[in-house]
Amino acid sequence: MTKEIVRIMNNIYSWLHYQRRLGVEIIPKGPGLSAFLDRCVKDETPVNGLTATHEYGDKIHAPTDLDGLRRMIEGCKRCELHKSRQNIVFGEGPEDARLVLLGEAPGREEDMQGRPFVGPSGELLTDMLRSVNISRKEVFITSVIKCRPPHNRTPGHEEIAACSFFLRHQLRLIDPPLILALGLVAAQTILKTKASLKSLRGRFHQMGNAMVMPIYHPAYLLRSKGSQQKELKRVAWHDLQILEKEYAKYR
Repeated sequence: MTKEIVRIMNNIYSWLHYQRRLGVEIIPKGPGLSAFLDRCVKDETPVNGLTATHEYGDKIHAPTDLDGLRRMIEGCKRCELHKSRQNIVFGEGPEDARLVLLGEAPGREEDMQGRPFVGPSGELLTDMLRSVNISRKEVFITSVIKCRPPHNRTPGHEEIAACSFFLRHQLRLIDPPLILALGLVAAQTILKTKASLKSLRGRFHQMGNAMVMPIYHPAYLLRSKGSQQKELKRVAWHDLQILEKEYAKYR
């Protein structure tokens, strides 16, 4: 069996597994496919709560550092988003960061600059971190997918699945004890759940050796108006204080 065939089979394996975790039911389920999907679940090897399946071909080819992973993503054409992107947005921060901030996807400004959270929501995020004595320079900031969806739309299931290996391997390399999931897409993706953000926020969720704190996305806070925005900011402040207390253990 050639390496190319192995790569294709592993990509299919990963995509089908991810669809099942998302609860997708539009794929016809014959006995063979059901057995295959059951094997996907049983064959997982958890690494910090993330699976170590071979989504990008032979495991030996997986980059051993973040620079190598960045170069791999720069050449990625696994979904249609590569056709419209100006830059990938890999993320930035210390390679040994104890806290990773996980957003949804790059926006217009991020796509232009190739950096995460550089628009208005990025300014608010920086202020939010500063309010609990966390410098942006000491955390690693990235997103679920690394290319901007057109018109800043929510990334689709197939786009998230195509980028899932990159995210999981990125987190393996950084190996953070704490992850702040910014918004619903980030929280549902990393925790493999369909629960609402309202039900997930306010506490840490254990994921292997890491703990995940879901919080409202800064862009959502900016879009909210009047009394709703005031209440959401109060809730976000409460969650940030929980984060600050836990993060102090790793500084």
